[in-house]
Amino acid sequence: MYGELCTKFYDADKQFASTEEIYFYKKLFNNNDLLLEPMCGSGRLLIPLMQAGFTIHGIDNSSEMLKSCKKRASELGLQPILYENAVENIKLPQKYDGIIIPLGSFQLFYPRGDAYHALEKFKEHLKPKGKLVMDLFVPWDALYEHNEEERSEREVKTSSNSVIKINNYSIANKYEQFIISKTKYTEIINDKIVNQEEEQMYVAWYYRYEMELILEKFGFKNIRYEDRFLNKENHMTFIAEVA
Repeated sequence: MYGELCTKFYDADKQFASTEEIYFYKKLFNNNDLLLEPMCGSGRLLIPLMQAGFTIHGIDNSSEMLKSCKKRASELGLQPILYENAVENIKLPQKYDGIIIPLGSFQLFYPRGDAYHALEKFKEHLKPKGKLVMDLFVPWDALYEHNEEERSEREVKTSSNSVIKINNYSIANKYEQFIISKTKYTEIINDKIVNQEEEQMYVAWYYRYEMELILEKFGFKNIRYEDRFLNKENHMTFIAEVA
């Protein structure tokens, strides 16, 4: 998951976090706080937070994503501290004032036992009264009758002037609350296919009260959520503290 072509597509398709998104975190944390972004990818959020004066570390299990993050940060004069590892395996040398997981990245933990283990890891790495901040979404379109299966095609132009096309097929299990997504990436230069890559991932989803109960079960308190419109989708942003 998240190989070379996926990373190129992601970087070309998703812009850095907006000023509005960064302001949200400025309301929750100050520049003396130490933050961690699990599944930080190529720095869509991490880099703008560094530019805003935050000290933030990143973790990702994709070497391609981390390589892109380092490169993009370096071009802006930044040197992020990044760890290559699966979140389920992390044991970092310090604890954090905040852990942030934007745009539904938490929903990539599947099966749910992996998600629960990740919550335990987050709690281990938060200081007393540290905050966990997660954006979650519900794929409402997939829940309509006869709309469980979806096929889509898209393409983007990269900074190196190649074109990357994606063909995606997804199927939703409405009762088990997950989507299996299969994607084929094709890179084209001068009308010739130069590279291809296939990827399969699961995307789970959670409803509001369900997630509140899960967070309570794993020892979080003062749980609240906000409705936010991010990346052209509605999200529930959960904010919870450790004791």
